Amino acid sequence: MANLLYAWEFGANLGHIGAFLPLARALRERGHRVNWAVASSTSAARVLDNEGFSWLQAPICPEQARQGPPLSYADILLRFGYANPTDLLGLVVAWRELIRLTGAKVVLADHAPTALLATRTLELPAVLYSSGFCVPPRQQPTPNMRPWIPLPIEQLAAIEQPALASINAILRHFGKLPLDSVAQLFDVAEDTLLGFPELDHYADRGPARYWGNLPDAGVGAAPPWPEMPGKKLFAYLRRECHHHEAALAALRDLGLPTVIFFPDAPDALIAKFASPHLAFSRKPVDLALAAQAATAAITYASMSTTTRFLLAGKPLLLVPGHLEQFLMARRVAEMGAGLFIDPEKPASGLADALRHVVESTDIAANALAFARKYAAFPQEVVVGNLVRRIEEICS
Repeated sequence: MANLLYAWEFGANLGHIGAFLPLARALRERGHRVNWAVASSTSAARVLDNEGFSWLQAPICPEQARQGPPLSYADILLRFGYANPTDLLGLVVAWRELIRLTGAKVVLADHAPTALLATRTLELPAVLYSSGFCVPPRQQPTPNMRPWIPLPIEQLAAIEQPALASINAILRHFGKLPLDSVAQLFDVAEDTLLGFPELDHYADRGPARYWGNLPDAGVGAAPPWPEMPGKKLFAYLRRECHHHEAALAALRDLGLPTVIFFPDAPDALIAKFASPHLAFSRKPVDLALAAQAATAAITYASMSTTTRFLLAGKPLLLVPGHLEQFLMARRVAEMGAGLFIDPEKPASGLADALRHVVESTDIAANALAFARKYAAFPQEVVVGNLVRRIEEICS
């Protein structure tokens, strides 16, 4: 049996841990030891202690200011330590020592490019365990992440150059061959793209292997539906959602029984929107049960929640807060299974959009079509396939 390390470097909230937890449980049942390196210790303490897993704080770099929003994956790297080889070396050394400390034979990387770089210096196999946003297409330079803004390839190449230079400086430091592109960093033992092609953040990725989604982690409580008639709605919001107050106002005014999972909601915000038909919860809610009972959902477009409701055939109103969520929201809207509110524009149309999502037969039919397309693709099978592949790599 093998020691494995789950590496999570970029991102926040419970979605990363929750998405990996079913696989971690299955690997443990097979006798493997799964250690966790997590970007958010508060999320880990909330879930992993109860699950009996060992976890450590991942080496991370505070975001460094750059002009304008990120335009490519390389641009993201430059904001988190890749602009300076010295900064990056410190992160890589920390990852190397963490890998050695856990005795890992394989690293399972969830949006953890620096962990991947560390595995290259150690000549250790790695498995990608990420959504499309976390794994750029194998293109040089890494492509434009804002396709609605035309960018010349020369500009994208200029962004990539310093990130690639830092990566290659680290590889030279440890006596390893340089890379030809940033995307080459993701050439690993197994490229596990979670999710489905319709929901890939890169619409023009090209041929790729999608493994599907894992079962829900089942760490939440049953949704506390208000006892009143009407279509049930579910909301998953955070303060990072630019339009969370507009969303709460729309839910209050619509008057339908609604469960609102809002983990960082201040008391004053809950008091402001208190209503008999709105049930707030700061503790995780069982998404599978919520998706089964709800007519529709309004969320901030996280990968796990969005996919869960679509696999249940439920339409969505999405209120994204940052680029990854915005790209996901665009893909849902493109297949007609929901609507989204642009975080950079006023939320004046949010209430009408919510009502339309709840009442539209076309949007409901498109969400149901997605669910039916993948109904014969049991998520439990995905776990078994991943376990077998990881064990092949370990042997």
